[in-house]
Amino acid sequence: MRRVVGILFLLVTSVSCQQLNAQTDSPAGVQPLALYQSLARFELAGGSAHAENAVLRRDRAEITFDGDFYFERPLAGRIRGAVFIGRGRVHADCPPIPYEKDSLRRMLKADAVESDFRTAVLRFTDDTIEALGLKISPEGVATDDARKLAAEHSRRLLRETGANLPARLTVSIVNQETPGLFLAEFEKGSLGRFTFLFDPQNRLPQANFGLDGGEKGLFFAYDDVISYPDIWMAFWALEDYQRGRVPFSDAYELVTTRRHDMEIDVRDWKHMRLRSHMQLTSNSDGIRAIPFMLNETLGNYEDARLKKALRLKSARMADGSELTAVQEEWDGSVTLLLPSPLAKGQTIEPVLEFEGEFLRDPITGGNVYYLRSDCWYLRHGNLDRSLFDLTFRHKKGTRVVSEGLKVREGPAPEGDLLTEWKIDNPVALMTFAVGDFNVAAQTISMESGAVLPLDFYYPPAGVAVTKPDFILNELSNAVRYFVALFGTYPYPRLGAVFHPYHYGQGFATLLRIPNAAYNDEEAFRFLAHETSHQWWGNIVSWRSYHDQWLSEGFAEYSGILFAGRHSSDKNAVRTLLHREHDQLMASPETRSGIGKGRVAEVGPIILGHRLATREGFNAYYALTYAKGAFVLRMLHFLLSNVSTGDGNPFFEMMQDFARRYANRAASTEAFMAVASEHFAKSPTAQKYKLRDLNWFFDQWVYQSALPSYSLRYTVENQPDGSALVRGVVSQKNAGEKWFMPLPLVIELPGGQVARGTVAAFGPENPFVIRVSAPPTKVTLDPDEWVLSEHTTTTSGK
Repeated sequence: MRRVVGILFLLVTSVSCQQLNAQTDSPAGVQPLALYQSLARFELAGGSAHAENAVLRRDRAEITFDGDFYFERPLAGRIRGAVFIGRGRVHADCPPIPYEKDSLRRMLKADAVESDFRTAVLRFTDDTIEALGLKISPEGVATDDARKLAAEHSRRLLRETGANLPARLTVSIVNQETPGLFLAEFEKGSLGRFTFLFDPQNRLPQANFGLDGGEKGLFFAYDDVISYPDIWMAFWALEDYQRGRVPFSDAYELVTTRRHDMEIDVRDWKHMRLRSHMQLTSNSDGIRAIPFMLNETLGNYEDARLKKALRLKSARMADGSELTAVQEEWDGSVTLLLPSPLAKGQTIEPVLEFEGEFLRDPITGGNVYYLRSDCWYLRHGNLDRSLFDLTFRHKKGTRVVSEGLKVREGPAPEGDLLTEWKIDNPVALMTFAVGDFNVAAQTISMESGAVLPLDFYYPPAGVAVTKPDFILNELSNAVRYFVALFGTYPYPRLGAVFHPYHYGQGFATLLRIPNAAYNDEEAFRFLAHETSHQWWGNIVSWRSYHDQWLSEGFAEYSGILFAGRHSSDKNAVRTLLHREHDQLMASPETRSGIGKGRVAEVGPIILGHRLATREGFNAYYALTYAKGAFVLRMLHFLLSNVSTGDGNPFFEMMQDFARRYANRAASTEAFMAVASEHFAKSPTAQKYKLRDLNWFFDQWVYQSALPSYSLRYTVENQPDGSALVRGVVSQKNAGEKWFMPLPLVIELPGGQVARGTVAAFGPENPFVIRVSAPPTKVTLDPDEWVLSEHTTTTSGK
């Protein structure tokens, strides 16, 4: 279920691409390349029309026009674009989702997108012309201002977002998508220049904005100061909300990528050459154009997407037949234009060659190079799993490290080396590094009897790097620990490579790790965080950007657990939790400086990367990682037997989740369903007569409140020597119906300890507990299981 809290349930469904691509007016005989070139020129030679209070409704947007339209000449039998000059107004209500409403208020300080405009550029493959109902004069000639707006639009959009709009229009037309897409850029109004996009097949929202949760529409504006577009509002189609069901973006994928075979030439430092041989299977009939993502996450700061991107050099089929592909400067995509339509189930094998300065500069003390980002190879869908076989040509004396197993390393012509890495497990992300690496290696025996190779690639002497024996030792400790907690490690190797940046990454079988301190809780947490990504992010990947906390929050908590087990500091868990808490209590970092309030209240973790905006640059990390870790810790508490301290039920649930979704992507709703099954059997669920965890996820994942908890209590001694603990649990900064069981620890004479729970519900909730003797101390949540701004306990009236 794709669930929207407090409003409705959206069921994620499979949708046939054949159904999605049925269009009534077939563009038979259209040559895709010629069509693309015409769309790119955007010539206003299709006449003009005058509009008086003309109203156009596109999904939730209502646009009113008073002025003159200048139309593109018809292409594939229909007009596909127009420029408007005059006066107009656009209005779009926010979707009925609390977190979307909060996000729009944060961005625009408004409850709807509302603005006037003086000019608009429209591109579309839907029925916009019919919907406008205007009488077009074929003799009408576009003004110079209109032609200038048309000429600048696609190039500017490409630079600011990486979206190749003419290519997207071509895909829609030749694949006969229905409904078609619509884009309008408005300018010279109260909100400045901004864009409305409605793309029913989710292609541009997914590829260029990272919205892969089924969102079909969005309003956005490019921000020159931060050099990327800010998303004001994103939404599913109106009929999705009405049905209560929405497909994820991958329901619209045209092809499935079975495998990547790549030849990668990295002999020329920084400059790499790539020959990509893909095996693609068509998901529907009639496909004539296939878009792929490439370079899309390179920004335009210092013109990175222009100057450092991989650029297309040739395209053909594996059998040598011709293949047309298009890619422009600043492009975040490559679009294949096929000579004939594909049939459902048909397999093709395109071979494309690229070159570009995609490797980062060497670090001091050695020639060691790394990929600029993970968008270095062609992907049709986000996080699609494929098999990989990579063959590298590199300089003698250097080493290449990648995912999977190294199956050969030996001489190549001209004194170079050839190294091949191959992974037989389908994975969603691929990476590598090349340079003057040293390598340390060992093997360990797992409890299953399997032998697991470990390795660490590190730069030459003179570069500060964590000691290899420490890294190998902690990889061994961490992988054993997580096998015990989360289940089988399915890959044939576990390796790591040093990289000189401030962050780490955990790819399948390969960690990228910076320099780390030795033997303190932070080093243990960090290395374990990256190791646990083998389970959370690789074995189980996240379903959409809404669900990335299932990877990062899970890895963060996993790292904290490992540090608590292996650090010599008995307070390691508490120390690390306080650091996470500090991130949530920090002020948001905004474009204009330090903002008001706290990061924890910027938005809910279900917003994923959309939390990082001009109103809170630090919100994504704090909420996805830190709050995500706290959410998992609270589930750990809720599934445990509080009275005995037995936490095994939590780990049994995590193993079950990893087993069910092995080599698959999981959504927040999928995890909630698994956790609810296990929670229903817990003592806490039975005590409070709870059947599931919907209430918990509603509060902690879909909302942004950060409560404070306090307990006031008195002790009444009883004639039989027992005592009654009477008290009230109070909570602030939460909803009227916010409910949360809280740990209560009662210390008794003789060193005895009674553990249980009391419930916070609404502003205040009374309780009475009988204990065997007058307590020496009563404490609400002393081990900090539940996230709060602060938690206090006081005795007396």
